[in-house]
Amino acid sequence: MLRERDKGGLSVNWLEFLKCSDRDHEIKEVQRIYSETLSVSKNARIAILNVGEIRDIVRSETHDDRNIEVLHDPVSGGDQSHSEIHNLKPDNEEIAELILEVLRETHPAR
Repeated sequence: MLRERDKGGLSVNWLEFLKCSDRDHEIKEVQRIYSETLSVSKNARIAILNVGEIRDIVRSETHDDRNIEVLHDPVSGGDQSHSEIHNLKPDNEEIAELILEVLRETHPAR
């Protein structure tokens, strides 16, 4: 989840912006992007989520009816799928647990 050092929002990748033919190609492309831009641990995972589902569960199940936003935020000259989840608070375990409830699938990040 969001850490104190994260400015703005939690970085994610919006798979549809990759314009790949199928999920396997999307995952391979995200893995390639990560290998070029991040230091990825061997245990890191790519979590597949549906934006509408995470927004709905967070809004309906949080005590403050939190309205999170997922905004496309491409990196100039780089990762065109980069996006961010906004309106999170640092170390918010409640939201992390809710998002896990609608997790669709996971894949190795490298």
